Amino acid sequence: MSSRDYGFLDNPANGLGIVRARTLIGNLRSWELPRSEQALAIIINEIGRSPIPGLYILFDSKSKKVYIGQTESIKHRLTTHIKTPESKIKNWDRAIVINDGRNATQSDFNDENIRLTLENYLVKLFKINRYNVTTAATRSPSLSATQKTWVNTFKDEIIVLLTRKSKINKVLTERGDDEINNDDAKKIIRQAGHAIQKWGKYNAKIDDRRTFIRPGSKKPAGWQVTFRGSKPNSFKTHLAQGEGFLLMPRGPLLLIPLEVIKKFVQGIDTTVFKRDTIDIFLHFDEQKIALVYKKNELDITDYTVQTFP
Repeated sequence: MSSRDYGFLDNPANGLGIVRARTLIGNLRSWELPRSEQALAIIINEIGRSPIPGLYILFDSKSKKVYIGQTESIKHRLTTHIKTPESKIKNWDRAIVINDGRNATQSDFNDENIRLTLENYLVKLFKINRYNVTTAATRSPSLSATQKTWVNTFKDEIIVLLTRKSKINKVLTERGDDEINNDDAKKIIRQAGHAIQKWGKYNAKIDDRRTFIRPGSKKPAGWQVTFRGSKPNSFKTHLAQGEGFLLMPRGPLLLIPLEVIKKFVQGIDTTVFKRDTIDIFLHFDEQKIALVYKKNELDITDYTVQTFP
């Protein structure tokens, strides 16, 4: 079942600012509430006797900052966040609680491995939606076949709840080409043993070489990266000289020497650098990553920073 098949129902905010929502054919329910012990108590009473396991997202509306957590007791954990919040999210003003409407004796969220997996998923999801996520991803537990089925179902329903509530507009494809947050990409590159001398949103210096950071634009042929410009420091000029790297912050991260791309495109078209722009495409499949130019492919899987597949 795809996410669009679940349906969605939400109710207007009540006097305390609580907004209830649920998927119609699925399992999940959500409660959006202000930072209020009274509002929290109402939600807990609706679900049933505590402890109630689930996921929660704390929002600092003024800074687009979020904190994502999982717990075996929503009541206990959110009460702590209301009274003595952590410094990294001390000014949060609203929260979303996600649960299947059941307490610990019946809830599928009573399984900590399911909660941890979904917490990590939410961290990645909010990062690609340009939130300042103050939660670090936790351990990724091994899941049984049954647990994986529940997790995948819950992911689809979470997307329905959060998109319909206008909290996100980008979703994780989990095809191996999801975009990686800029800060996470920096950490991964360092952990892989590369030296970073400079780091920015679109340009960096890695291993003392100019690096162009481009996530690409989604096209039928793959993720499109365009080289243009004729000035000495332009993207196209560096490609023509075969100097530096292209860093694509997707999937396992790709750090491709520009000399490799130059040799490939020039071998196909000797006049390529007379063009105003040069478009290449990067295509991810289950076993390899290919660089595509004029329907010709080059396997560039070896240029991944992390193991792939």
